[in-house]
Amino acid sequence: MKLESFLQKNYGYNPETKDNIKAYIEQWKSWYRGNVRSFHNYYIYNGNKKVRQQRFTMNMAKEISEDWSDILWSEKCKISFKNEKSQNEFDEIVNDLDLYTQINQSIEKSGALGTCAIVTSVYDIIDNQDGMTLDVSEAKTRTDIVNVDQIYPLSWNNKEITECAFGSVEYFGGKKYVVCSVHKLNEQGNYVIYNHLFEDNNSNLTEITTEQDNTLQVFDTGNNIKWFSIFKPLLTNNLFDNNPFGIPHFANAIDSLKNVDICFDAIKHEVNTGRRRIFASSEMFNFDAGEQRFTFDENDVSIYQLPKGQNSQDMLQAESSEFRTASLIDTLNNQLNILGNKVGFGENHYHFDGQTLSTATAVVSSNSKMFRRKKKLEIGYESAIYDLVNAICYASTKFGKYNIDASDIVIQFDDSIIEDKEAESIRASREVSQGLISKVEYRMKIFGETEEIARQKLKEVEEEASSVDNLLNEDTNNS
Repeated sequence: MKLESFLQKNYGYNPETKDNIKAYIEQWKSWYRGNVRSFHNYYIYNGNKKVRQQRFTMNMAKEISEDWSDILWSEKCKISFKNEKSQNEFDEIVNDLDLYTQINQSIEKSGALGTCAIVTSVYDIIDNQDGMTLDVSEAKTRTDIVNVDQIYPLSWNNKEITECAFGSVEYFGGKKYVVCSVHKLNEQGNYVIYNHLFEDNNSNLTEITTEQDNTLQVFDTGNNIKWFSIFKPLLTNNLFDNNPFGIPHFANAIDSLKNVDICFDAIKHEVNTGRRRIFASSEMFNFDAGEQRFTFDENDVSIYQLPKGQNSQDMLQAESSEFRTASLIDTLNNQLNILGNKVGFGENHYHFDGQTLSTATAVVSSNSKMFRRKKKLEIGYESAIYDLVNAICYASTKFGKYNIDASDIVIQFDDSIIEDKEAESIRASREVSQGLISKVEYRMKIFGETEEIARQKLKEVEEEASSVDNLLNEDTNNS
């Protein structure tokens, strides 16, 4: 039994949902790995036989996905709460889960394969066997990244996936198992998670009871908060209508990826094949019975076998030419420029100097293509991160030791690579002095604080300033 068949029979999963786009996902995955079999493996005919070649690659699909991930989510990004106690508790969970790293990785994977997910769960819950209560005194929250291959949408609309199943492969005692969690809405509108465990025998799944690993088979979350978060770039899927899967940044730039690797491959081979080209008549390739070897290496593509019938004077000819490295590098940079523009970075983002690939580091203006694309992508990822944070807070509070108020979550992205933060701070300070914005707005804008935290900080500053003034006045009066 396949997992898709199980989900189709028991949860109404439609295999066509993924089948329609599966071929594209496999193609994107190959580009992300940097080895597309139908493209990077090719043959050159040397006059005698076709010799297999491996095309060099710059692996720009990986580079593009990493760059967008680093631009969108870095160590300078921040998730804030209005309540200081909630902030401290959430920060503790973030450190335990290494959540910021997971967010960065999910943004990269979704940018490379179109879709990725982070699923929230709790473990070390004890079932009291009375069907009514759970012991959550030792419970801990867990988050897992799920790749697009193991995501099975069950219900969705134009806005979001509302019900979904997720699979993962795990090993226990040397045996391979597939764990499947199905997130469904019940009649009350609350999410119920159904857990299934399968033993995998050469991709043939056999369901076994989850009690063997102390997993609750049916878990009612008691709320309509999703315990999964879908990450995908905010790019319109122009391959299939009404499909819940996203597309990667380079989905419509495959030809440019090919052109870049063709140019890069030409540069790498220029030293080997550009210095000399040897043309030899077929007689020169005859087998030498005395030495028991061929005259030339039959896999040497720098030697080309001429057809029969040549004169003795033409048995061996050589051709040499000047290196074309400089012109090939110029051509490669033109292709990198086209590729960078297609994936939203604008012009001149990538540059190859003959040895290494570099990216533009200058401050980007607010009206540039890269800035507009970044802000567009942030909208989609902000929603995904909000769902993730909301699920973690609820799970850690309802089924854990924490008490987090998630009523006012602020997700602040990093714009330091887009704008000069010091200049922005000076401008905002000038606006405060001119009465255009308040001090609260200043702190919210520059420090990424919520309104409540900004007011509290300003109150503390005013109280400290007042205390200092009182001390100075006392010293003056005593003197």
